[in-house]
Amino acid sequence: MTRPADEVLEVFLEETAERLDSIESGLLRLEKTAEPEPGLINSIFRDAHSVKAGANLLKLGTIEELAHRLENVLEQLRKEQIPVTEMIITASLEAVDKLRELAQDVDKSDTISIRLHTAMLEMSVKKSLEG
Repeated sequence: MTRPADEVLEVFLEETAERLDSIESGLLRLEKTAEPEPGLINSIFRDAHSVKAGANLLKLGTIEELAHRLENVLEQLRKEQIPVTEMIITASLEAVDKLRELAQDVDKSDTISIRLHTAMLEMSVKKSLEG
């Protein structure tokens, strides 16, 4: 028999996989547009926020932290505090790949380092502000 917590985790993992696909395709579309459309950025942001919120609910700290860092970058894009740059897109796509990896091995996710990915996100924001 499946425990309710297992069912909640299964739903989270299914939805997270879909949301990460959506974030990835949104970022790739964003990369190709000369003038970023606010609706697209809002959609990407909402998906990242949902991943973060679900991870928080399930106490998946590493997934929550990386999703939160990604959400912060997307929030700055959304508020037009930073421009869309190739480095921002690349760092965000790398974060999405890492989130996929964490979700695929959710039992060990809190033992996997995300230092490189958080540093890449921070550096991309810093460089875009300098640029």
